[in-house]
Amino acid sequence: METGSLFTFLKTIKSNATTFKSNKIYLAWDTKLTKQTNFRKTLTEGTYKGTRDHARNKEVYDSMENILRSTRSLGIKNIFPGSLEADDVISWLCTVVEGKKIIISVDNDFAQLVSTDVSFYNPIKKVLIDINNFEEYFKLTPKEYVYYKAIVGDTSDNIAGIEGFGKVKGVKLAKAFTANQTDLINPYIDKVKENLKLVDLTYGISNSIEEVALYNQQFQELQSFKPDFEAFKKICEESEFNSIINELDKWKNVFGKSVNESLVDFCKMFE
Repeated sequence: METGSLFTFLKTIKSNATTFKSNKIYLAWDTKLTKQTNFRKTLTEGTYKGTRDHARNKEVYDSMENILRSTRSLGIKNIFPGSLEADDVISWLCTVVEGKKIIISVDNDFAQLVSTDVSFYNPIKKVLIDINNFEEYFKLTPKEYVYYKAIVGDTSDNIAGIEGFGKVKGVKLAKAFTANQTDLINPYIDKVKENLKLVDLTYGISNSIEEVALYNQQFQELQSFKPDFEAFKKICEESEFNSIINELDKWKNVFGKSVNESLVDFCKMFE
C-alpha cells in the first residue's frame, strides 16, 4: 500500500490541530454523493474547472479510502456534497457550527466567508486572515471581495472575468458595486451577476433545499463520532508509521479533547 501521502496528510492535520487548539475538525471532500450535475458546469456549459490537472487529482483520490479510515479513527468528521462541492459544504458549516471556526485551505475563495467568528488560514503562505486584518490584507471587505472575484474571474476555476480588469481596477469596481454607484457599475452589471452565481459560496446552498438537507443529515450523524485510538494504532501498525506509534499519547492529547470546547477547525480537502 502506498502510504507516503497518508503519512504526510496525517502529520499535517495534527500540526494544524495543535496550532489552533481545535476540538473538532471537519474534513470536506469534493466527492459527490449523487450523480446530479453541478449547477456551475451547467451555467458555464461544461467549462467550469475545465483546466484542472485531473491526473494529479486522481493520484490524491487514490489514497481516499485510507485517509477516510484513518481520519475517522481520530474522530475527524468527513462530510460530502450531494451535487455541489466542498466549498459549498464549508460555507454551510460556517452557518451552523457554533463558536470560532478556522477554514484551512490554499484557495482564497474562502476569504469571502471571513466574519466575526470565521477566520481563514492559508497553510502555504502561513497567513491567518480574520475580520480584523482582512482589509489590510485584501484592500477590500469580505462583501467587496465577492464582487472582486466576480469582476476579475478565476483562472483556476476557468471563470472568465471582465476584460481589462486586473487587481487595481477590480478593487475599484468592487467598491463601486457595494456602494451601488450606478454610473460606474451599469455597463458591467450583467457579467458580474452571471459570475456571482459561480463565485459566491452562499449562492449554491441558498438555492438547493435538497443539498442543505443532505448536509444537515450528515452533520447530525457526525456529532456522535468519537476517536478510536486502538483502531488508529492498528492502522499505523499496518502502515509502519512507527514515529506516530511512538508518540501516540501526543496524538491522543490533540484529538481526544472535549467536544464542548469552543474552537472548530475546517479543512478543505484537495481540489
